[in-house]
Amino acid sequence: MKPFKNYIATWFYRESHEEASYYPQAGGRGDSALLHSVYMQIQVPFFTTFRHYNPEAELLFFTNLEADQLPPFLTELFQRTRTEVVTLPYRNRPPKGWYKAWMNQFYVYDIFKEMERRMQPGDTLLVCDADCLCRTPLHSLFQSIRTDGSALYDLGCPQGFSINGTTLAQMEEFYTSCYGERPSSPMAYYGGEFIGLRTDAVHGVNREFPVVWQFNFNLPADTARLHEEAHIFSVLAERLHLRYATANRYVKRLWTTPIYNNVSPGDEKLSVWHLPSEKKFGLYRLYRILERDKGILDEQRFWAKAGTYCGIPHIGWGKKACDFILTLKEKLKYHPTH
Repeated sequence: MKPFKNYIATWFYRESHEEASYYPQAGGRGDSALLHSVYMQIQVPFFTTFRHYNPEAELLFFTNLEADQLPPFLTELFQRTRTEVVTLPYRNRPPKGWYKAWMNQFYVYDIFKEMERRMQPGDTLLVCDADCLCRTPLHSLFQSIRTDGSALYDLGCPQGFSINGTTLAQMEEFYTSCYGERPSSPMAYYGGEFIGLRTDAVHGVNREFPVVWQFNFNLPADTARLHEEAHIFSVLAERLHLRYATANRYVKRLWTTPIYNNVSPGDEKLSVWHLPSEKKFGLYRLYRILERDKGILDEQRFWAKAGTYCGIPHIGWGKKACDFILTLKEKLKYHPTH
């Protein structure tokens, strides 16, 4: 009997000028040189840390870029971390103008379709955003996925809170209209940054996705609808009874901006740090270190630096100064004055 496989995947879809939308945390459009550079660099801390703590996992990088379009440092990274690059077209693209931002996010459903072909019964899949760091082995997470069928990250949003233009109450209305029945329990918003599924759950998502997709994109413009991939996944999770918020024990969306900071003491002990506001700051500095060292040479020193650079569990004056300098350098490089 073959051993079960645990897959860990992330992705980058480069938008063309015609289809480009806005990505607030990276500060650019999907066709910009800045955004492309940022997302290429954050793959280094992602794959280095996930491979370091999960030596037996199958690592996958999905992209619409061909191998010869990747920068040399990524080619070397993927060889060093035994990561398979999968070139995959974007088939589930939303209509142009559907929403103002994040229009490459539905690419994850093309990934699920590809993984259905690869996965065998009992295998597990973790699809994770690339602005994440893995700090511990994930054996217990994969075992939970294998036992429960899924491990999802519930953001705990209130019913009336607008999540990228749609509330949970509106998502319940959508579900009722789409399926002709009320949800079996109150809707939850599951973040798209961390989705763990067993093989049969991947099959279920792929089976139900076309139903929700077609219903969503045939709604009148003035009707509450699903704007992004996590809206759709939250509806699919209810339909498939994937109600296990197991991932909350492992990951947290850690905001570290001057305007909003939700980091609490103890968050530094999480298995996975999701750092959406650190793409151009802390993660960039870790990219520089890991490119130099070609791996984690001293775990204690590395995580001390990671915490300092990324503001986990608190932001020091040194980080504030470095972030300010990096912001100035970015403006000079990508927005020069004339």
